Amino acid sequence: MRMSSCSLPVPFGAGRAATVGRAIGLAALLGAMVLAGCATPALEGVETGQTGRDGAGALAIPVPPGEPGELLVAVLGIKANPNIQGPEGWTPIAGFEGFNGALCGADSEGVSCQLSIFYKVTDGSDTDATFSWGSRRHAAGAVLRYSNIDSLAPIGATATARGTSAAPTAPVVVTTRANSRVLRLTVVETDDARNFLVGSDVFTDAPNTVRFNVASFPAAADGDDGCGPPMADCSATDNAVALAGSDNRNGAPGGSGTADWEILGGDQWLAASIEIKLAAGS
Repeated sequence: MRMSSCSLPVPFGAGRAATVGRAIGLAALLGAMVLAGCATPALEGVETGQTGRDGAGALAIPVPPGEPGELLVAVLGIKANPNIQGPEGWTPIAGFEGFNGALCGADSEGVSCQLSIFYKVTDGSDTDATFSWGSRRHAAGAVLRYSNIDSLAPIGATATARGTSAAPTAPVVVTTRANSRVLRLTVVETDDARNFLVGSDVFTDAPNTVRFNVASFPAAADGDDGCGPPMADCSATDNAVALAGSDNRNGAPGGSGTADWEILGGDQWLAASIEIKLAAGS
């Protein structure tokens, strides 16, 4: 199992008489103390997927490479509120199963977007996570891979927030274990924001530890099913969604704080905070 760590410089005062052995011993002791206090689930990789400017009825997202026993988290942000089928053999996170689960606010066309999250402790054989929903819709997805997790119960507390604004905000989640990693996710539709999207990214500002930021179709230079930039010039933006994620370590059990993104012009969004638990005894 791969272990995450923190690093801390250990200074030694100039002019002090100390043997090399004592100095190394002190550094090792302090280093061990630091690592014990900083171990946390570690991100090992991220892959993303897009349906393209014409939408699709399914989306297969590659699984990042890694080792057996690691946690895979598959995320789908999709237009409206379809009845989705998650990856076979994966477990939905409670409240994020798909239809009538974690939903953005509604506009004149109905529910704007949906966020679905499934997870699996992998045996090493997984190559992709496939979501399907039948009718043609815009969607964006991601698979994140974490090591140093509680393999028996990797997912802890969760929380959601929704709104219509230019500042999607993942809410406080009260973590249940020390040194958990809090995964922050947000999905937004883009029809109202379209005229303000001058580049190829919907989210123009994000938390410090950004793991992915993807729209449901790529820029024109990245594929035949792309358009723009700017997204403002693409009619596909009226039907598109965007999905983004970040994460951070939460040292002591308790409130995690919030995490914010920015969408120029604003639109309907949903954001979530998900606790990923550290391996017991780490």
